[in-house]
Amino acid sequence: MLAFVQTRHGMDAACAVLAEAGIPLPLLARPEARITRPQFVALYKSVAAILDDEMLGLWSRPIRSGTLKYLMLSLLDAPTIQTALYRFVRFWNLLLDDYRLQMSRRNEWVRIALVKRRPDAPARLLGHELMMKLVHGVSSWLLGRDIHILRIELAFPRPAHADDYVFLYPAEVCFDSNESSIYLAEQDCASSFNRERHQLWSFLKRAPEDWTFSSFHRGSMSARARAFLEPRLDQAVTIRHVAEALHLSVRTLNRKFAEEETHFQQIKDALRRDIAIHRLTHSDVPVTNLALDLGFSNPAAFCRAFKEWTGSTPTAYRKGSRSA
Repeated sequence: MLAFVQTRHGMDAACAVLAEAGIPLPLLARPEARITRPQFVALYKSVAAILDDEMLGLWSRPIRSGTLKYLMLSLLDAPTIQTALYRFVRFWNLLLDDYRLQMSRRNEWVRIALVKRRPDAPARLLGHELMMKLVHGVSSWLLGRDIHILRIELAFPRPAHADDYVFLYPAEVCFDSNESSIYLAEQDCASSFNRERHQLWSFLKRAPEDWTFSSFHRGSMSARARAFLEPRLDQAVTIRHVAEALHLSVRTLNRKFAEEETHFQQIKDALRRDIAIHRLTHSDVPVTNLALDLGFSNPAAFCRAFKEWTGSTPTAYRKGSRSA
């Protein structure tokens, strides 16, 4: 999304947007870098404001400021979530030129899909990700809880950051599909809801926070393992400990990890990496202390692992992330 800011307003504007969000410019050169939830929300708002586009320049025409407000106002008096989704689809189909939303229904699910209007329509990964999140986030807010997602399909290959989807989609995510689509539980979609205008203003003020982020997918073994590991990284936790905590055999747990295209060490390393990056860029904790907190036997082992994860030593990463 920063590319659109740079193209339309120049590099100085892009740097200003990053500064407003508290994101150091050098982090852009590090694909493995992570930003916090507040930083993402601040960045989203800054980019939307400078582009006057609530969908960050990701579609063929800008989605002008105020669009989300009028979309949400049109949904408040719908009798059910399904009716609200029907209005949601029709609303977006008045705006989008390169894609259209298509709604279909079976006995157990309601599907919202992004369908190309023309064969050469670009498949911008972030645009597809955000549209699926918007469907889920708006429906969940109307319902007053996370609406049940049965499945997410995305029309692009598995990206390098796919492991991070556990923070976004509380469901199974599949790649290389013909169309990006979200499958919602029909029982939830048939539910009525009661939302007032005064509640909507709070939702809009916090946007995109309330519709972007989800609770962990409780059915995801990688998320459950990560949640178990996080407070215990300074201990010698093995896969057997995780399996026992989840009431599974080690063999069954390994099989479930494989189904999610991951494994125990990958989950543990990703958690260590994310915590290390956050603490290196947001605190002055000594590298020695951080190594011990993350369960490494000594700082040298942590430095070797961190360089393997990021291509940089912890000290150099901290220095680079804070340089202007």
